[in-house]
Amino acid sequence: MNKKYIPLYTKYRPMVFADITGQESTVKALSNAIKSGRIMHAYLFCGPRGTGKTSSARIFAKSLNCENGPTVTPCGKCPGCLDVINSTPVDVIEIDAASNRSVDDARNILEKVQYAPLHGKYKIYIIDEVHMLTNEASNALLKTLEEPPENVVFILATTESQKVLETIVSRCQRYDFKRITTNDIVKRLTFIAKEEKIKINNEALMAIAKNAAGGMRDAVALLDQLSVLGQDEEITVNDVNEILGQLSYDTLFEITESISENNTEKALKILNDVHDRGNEPGRVLSDLIRYLRDMLIVKTCSDKEIVFSMTRINEAFYDKIKTQSEKFDSQAIIYYIEKITAHFAKLKENTNKFMWAELCLIDLTSISKIQSLSELAEKIAVLEEKISSGNISVQTPKPVNTYVPPKPIEKPAPKPQQTEEIVKEPVQTVVEQKEETTLQPADLKEPVQEIKKEPEKPVVQDNYDLSEMQAIWQQLTAEIKGPAKFFFSKIVKPLSITKTKIVISVPSEGAAQQANDESKKSLLQEAACRYFDTTTIQVEVKINKNSQEKKTPELIKPLPEKKEEFKTQKPDLPQQTEKTEPLPKATETTTEPQNQETEPTAEIKTEAKEPIQDFSSDYSDYGDEDINSEDLYTDNDEPEEETVDLTKLSDTARTIMELFDGKITR
Repeated sequence: MNKKYIPLYTKYRPMVFADITGQESTVKALSNAIKSGRIMHAYLFCGPRGTGKTSSARIFAKSLNCENGPTVTPCGKCPGCLDVINSTPVDVIEIDAASNRSVDDARNILEKVQYAPLHGKYKIYIIDEVHMLTNEASNALLKTLEEPPENVVFILATTESQKVLETIVSRCQRYDFKRITTNDIVKRLTFIAKEEKIKINNEALMAIAKNAAGGMRDAVALLDQLSVLGQDEEITVNDVNEILGQLSYDTLFEITESISENNTEKALKILNDVHDRGNEPGRVLSDLIRYLRDMLIVKTCSDKEIVFSMTRINEAFYDKIKTQSEKFDSQAIIYYIEKITAHFAKLKENTNKFMWAELCLIDLTSISKIQSLSELAEKIAVLEEKISSGNISVQTPKPVNTYVPPKPIEKPAPKPQQTEEIVKEPVQTVVEQKEETTLQPADLKEPVQEIKKEPEKPVVQDNYDLSEMQAIWQQLTAEIKGPAKFFFSKIVKPLSITKTKIVISVPSEGAAQQANDESKKSLLQEAACRYFDTTTIQVEVKINKNSQEKKTPELIKPLPEKKEEFKTQKPDLPQQTEKTEPLPKATETTTEPQNQETEPTAEIKTEAKEPIQDFSSDYSDYGDEDINSEDLYTDNDEPEEETVDLTKLSDTARTIMELFDGKITR
């Protein structure tokens, strides 16, 4: 019975530091640490996949626990070395942080850390993909990582060091593993192929190494996959491309030729053949981008060694791609790469990927010749020379037979006598005159256009006459809102108005108190500040005592006679009445009437005036003196205005009567 097959990347895994490829600086540092006995309590190995992080950790563990150690060349036969080779979790425990990432797993590690090693001198914990640990688990390991028990070593490995907590990184000695170069991978693959007797040429090995992107494990795994084809025939580059699903350089060369020739039909035919062979449309575009990138390197680099190390081009294909690169400018190649990248993004977002690959090739083959920067610079230089010399032709507008004057804003201006001559002239002449002077005939008495200006505010003066002051006062009171507007417009009179001070007159002390009230006074000040465009203005209130003296002699008449006439005479009724009833007789007595009310019949139509109502109750809140109803009567016989003794009224009552010109209203 055949033995179980061991994969090549496991079979040829490095067992000592000398077998590690491409990490010379890291190997040297670890070897010197072992030789000098300066063993740290925690290490952090960072780097891409397949670069030897876990293999170096195992070799380091064997070197520490070997019977002959610590040594840089472990024997591989003692119990300490066999535990590592056979992955026996005795003294060297390997933990996958991707599946053991909880805080309970971290606590389990802390519990076992206290136990002493059995076979070797150190108890070593190798935690792979440590960035997958949760924050809780990482915080649980912090104190132990900083001060672990004696003879305990932690080796942490990760491909994404930026995800590891900074507190953990600061407690470890860090080593960065770099990508393995293509030449180092080819050397290692050649050794393995010779040991396994695999028939493969150097071009195929180079293609494998370049496809591995710096990872040794990926390269060895691909060689293991191709080894089944190398039993009878030699493995070539085409076999590698077929296994990887990549296009050969010959196919990509033909597609690029169709782009340079603008041959859409040829490009679509190649794409259809490639798709029939099982290649994905997305892979076609990605390989075309890589091919154009290699062409750009060939065009810009003259050293073949640099080209061979940076591209997948071999010696046989170099001259062919070099000749093709001469058909394209460097800027044109970059432009094509950008175009393919844009179509590739659309291809990944849609389900019909083959259609987008076709659209990409149609777009590339339909692009006209792309001018290089040198050609554009030459054209700009020619244009600058023509402009400086004045040898440049500019199309002039055709002359117009008629001249249309501009439309006036308000009223059309009267046409001058010289207008006809100006109209008959061609437009080009008018334009030249317009640049120098404006067409304004000297005979015109009125301006051509009359511009309507907005009305301006009156100029602020120190003194105004009565009419101007009244006009300003009306504008100020119009801006006041609420009950204060009635007070200032009807009761208050302006005496003087300036930009800094307004003097007003009121008829009584009660009105003066209201005018000095801050709620009313502030409204007047705000309106004045807005009108005069200022920030502060003073308001002074004065009482006009002359107004009472002028009106009192005219309004006061002897009231007793009116009282007797009212008591003895009855109001005359009209001759034509409907359903009238006699009015009740007036009471003939010497006593003063107290709140007597006379109720006339509802259907009586008469022009007679009734006795005035008692105002004492209405104005009791405004003054200290009472107004008796017996002192106020109307005259039914004479058309004269009734009068009131103003000396018996309060200030507020007199103010209201003055508002209505001394008349009593019902």
